[in-house]
Amino acid sequence: MKAILFSCLLLLCSLLLSAQQFSPTTGVRCANCVPANYNAIGTPFISDVDRPGLNINSPNYLWDIYMSLVDTPPSLYSQQLPIGQGKNSFVSLKTSEGVQNDKLYIDVSGFDINKTYVFRYSVSAIGMYDYPAPVSPYAESATMEIGTVGQNPNFIIASQTTTFDASNKKHWTKRVITFKPASSTLRFRLSGKTPGQTPGYVHFSIDKYPFDCQLLNTQVELSRSLIETPFPNDKLDLSTVGIKSATTPTAELVWKAGPNSTDPTLTPQQAASVAISNQDPANVKPYYAFYYAKDFNCYSASVSQAELKFNYVPTQVPLTKTSIAVSCADPKGNLTSALEYPDDDSRVVWFKTNDHQGEVVYNATQVDPGDYYAFYYSLSKGGYSLPANQVSTKQVTVGNPIMPGIPDLGPTISINSLFFLANGSKDFTVKIHNIKAENSNCSVYFKVSKLPGFNITYSTQAGQSNGVPTNNDFWTFVESDSYITVTSKYGITASNYSVVGFNITRNAGTPAGAKQNLSITIPQPGGGGETNVSNNQTITTLTAD
Repeated sequence: MKAILFSCLLLLCSLLLSAQQFSPTTGVRCANCVPANYNAIGTPFISDVDRPGLNINSPNYLWDIYMSLVDTPPSLYSQQLPIGQGKNSFVSLKTSEGVQNDKLYIDVSGFDINKTYVFRYSVSAIGMYDYPAPVSPYAESATMEIGTVGQNPNFIIASQTTTFDASNKKHWTKRVITFKPASSTLRFRLSGKTPGQTPGYVHFSIDKYPFDCQLLNTQVELSRSLIETPFPNDKLDLSTVGIKSATTPTAELVWKAGPNSTDPTLTPQQAASVAISNQDPANVKPYYAFYYAKDFNCYSASVSQAELKFNYVPTQVPLTKTSIAVSCADPKGNLTSALEYPDDDSRVVWFKTNDHQGEVVYNATQVDPGDYYAFYYSLSKGGYSLPANQVSTKQVTVGNPIMPGIPDLGPTISINSLFFLANGSKDFTVKIHNIKAENSNCSVYFKVSKLPGFNITYSTQAGQSNGVPTNNDFWTFVESDSYITVTSKYGITASNYSVVGFNITRNAGTPAGAKQNLSITIPQPGGGGETNVSNNQTITTLTAD
C-alpha cells in the first residue's frame, strides 16, 4: 500500500510539472490496462483500429464494422506513433447496468482559475464480438466529467454526455467542453452507459494536447530584421537577438527556418549556431520567431512576420592611408597605423598578395618596405571576409619616399657674429646642400664638433633660427664627448637642402681672446652615396670677446 501511495504521489508531481500537457489515451493494445498516468475503476483496456484489446490472446475478437477496421481515431499523437507501439490506439471501457461499469480518471494540475479553457476529445460506441459469438450490445452514451480535487466537498464544474444512435455509434464523434476551473487541479473522469446486464463498450480518444491555445494572436517584435557579418561561414546564436515584445509567462520564444507555424522548429542547439541566410543569393533563407505554448502545443501566429536575415556581406578593410613612409632611423613600417578602426587589429591579417595567397604577415607592426593587402579574418567565424574570387583593394605601400641616387652633398654654416661676450649666446644654422640632380640614400649624416669653451644646444622640432625656417624634425641627434652626430630620417632629394638650427653659448670660464674652431663635417660614409667628398667640411673660428 505504501508503495502504491508513493507512486501516486510521484504521478501527481509529474502532472504538476506537465500542467495542461495532457496524457493521451494511447498505448500498446492490451487487456485490463490503462494509458499512462490514468487511474481505473474496473478493467478498462487499450484497443486499436485493427482489433479490440479485450482479449489479446484470442484472434477471433473483431470489430463490428465493415472489414473490421475502425475509423482512425482523431488523436494526432496516436496517429503518429509507430506501428506496434500504439499507433491509432484508444482506451475502451465496459459498461452495463450494474454488472460492468468501468471508469477512468486522471488528475491534471496547473490550471489558472482566471482563464477559460476549451477541451476537445472524441468518443465512439462501436461494438465487438468473439467470432462466432454475437455482437456485444451497443452503448447508449459516454460521459466526460470535470471536477475539483482536494476540495471539501469536491464538485463537478463541467459534464458532457454523448448519446449514441445508428448514425454515430460506429464512428468517432468529436466533442468540445468549455469550462472555467474552480481550482488549479482538476479530475477528468471518463465513463459510459449500456442498458441491460450484458456489457457494451465506449471508447475515448484524447490527444496529447487537447486544450485550445491560450495564446493571443500576436507577432514577435524583433529589435532588428537584418544582421550582417563579413565572414561567409559565420554562425549566429539566435538567443542573442534583441526582442522588443514581451513573452507571456505561458509561452517561450522559438525559431523556425520557415514562416509557417507548421515548419520544423529549430532545436536549442540548432538555434545557437545558425548559418548565413544568403549562402545562395538567389534563395535567401531567413529565420522566423514565434511564441510557443508548450502545454498547448500552439503558436501565437500561424504565419510569422518576425523575419530575421543573417547575411554575409563581402567587406574590405577600411584604411586611413595607402602609404607609410619609413625613415633612415626606423626602416620598418607599422601597418596597423593605417587602420581606420584600431580595434580591427585583432581580426585583420595582411598579405603581400591581393588574394590572401602565400605567407601571412606575422608582425604587422614591423614590416619591410613593400606592398601589403588587408583582409578581415576569423578562424572561428569562417575564414576571410572576401570570397576566393574577390581581391582586396585595400593596399598599403611601405617605403622610403625618396629613391636613392648619387648625390653631391656639402655643408655651410650661418651665424650673425663670430664674437661672444661673457655668457653670450647666438643661434646658428647648418645647411646641408645636395647640389646634384640625384637623390641621396638614407645614410646622410654630419658631425658638429664640440668646443671646450662653448656649449651647443638644439631642438628636435621644426622652428626658426635668426628668422630662417629650420627642419630639425627631419633629423635625429646623438652626442658623444667630441661630436654631435646628426642623421637624416630620409634622404635629401636632388638639388635640395635641409637647414638645422643650433644655439651656442660662451661658457663662464672661457677667457677673453680665446679662439676655438667650430667644424661641420660630412664623413665619407655619411655622404648618402656620394663620390665627391672635396666639399664635405666647413670650419668657422669663434672668438671670446
